Amino acid sequence: MEKYVMANFKMNKTDLEVEEYLNTFIPLVKDKNVKVILGVPFTSLKTAVQKAKKTDIMISAQNMNENEKGSFTGEVSAEMICGTGAECVIIGHSERRSLYGETNESVNKKILKALKSGLTSIFCVGETLYERKNQLTAEVIKKQVTDGLKSIYANELKNIIIAYEPVWAIGTGVVPMDVEIIETMKLIRSVLASIYDETIASEVVLAYGGSVNDTNCKEISKLEGVDGVLVGGASLDPKKFAKIVCAFETKK
Repeated sequence: MEKYVMANFKMNKTDLEVEEYLNTFIPLVKDKNVKVILGVPFTSLKTAVQKAKKTDIMISAQNMNENEKGSFTGEVSAEMICGTGAECVIIGHSERRSLYGETNESVNKKILKALKSGLTSIFCVGETLYERKNQLTAEVIKKQVTDGLKSIYANELKNIIIAYEPVWAIGTGVVPMDVEIIETMKLIRSVLASIYDETIASEVVLAYGGSVNDTNCKEISKLEGVDGVLVGGASLDPKKFAKIVCAFETKK
């Protein structure tokens, strides 16, 4: 299985800055056997798609509304995202859950809409520090995965990437111990197996996110059950992010 290295620029970079970023980044990852996905701001989706046109790089939105259209000021629909040429969307990021009140139910609606529209969902799950300290990680992850995948058929999972991002590790510089990441990936696979079956569960792409950078990426790439990473702050520098991509390259 090819590895996935995904970027989440969050609310950073103007349209011009995204264009300049790609001018530097694209030559550095040319012909690398890695699936690269860049989550850029809505305002830069079309530019990023055009710049990445002759490459294997996929472009992703960072969020979407679950409705087709209507009186939802400031929101963006799946159809609008597809219209830019973007192929993916990040759904359920912890910042969306904590800052904007997204729930497991709303996340599920978004994933269903993304699937219907032909977008690949980067479905984020993860526990808070309080939940980790109180040994609630398994309970929280199980509920997030189960509720998020409600009414989703096994054959649709090929268009869903699950990103495990412990909330307490995002932007803090703190990375869970190797064993914690491995155990949580096994937990997610076991939940998937209970919903579908073990074969299907083994084929779902599972990524880790949370303070991934160009110095710890090689170690993370070797962890059992980790099919890739979702990178925040360290993805904003094209040269550093290229190093992360290279760390995940697999031989053809």
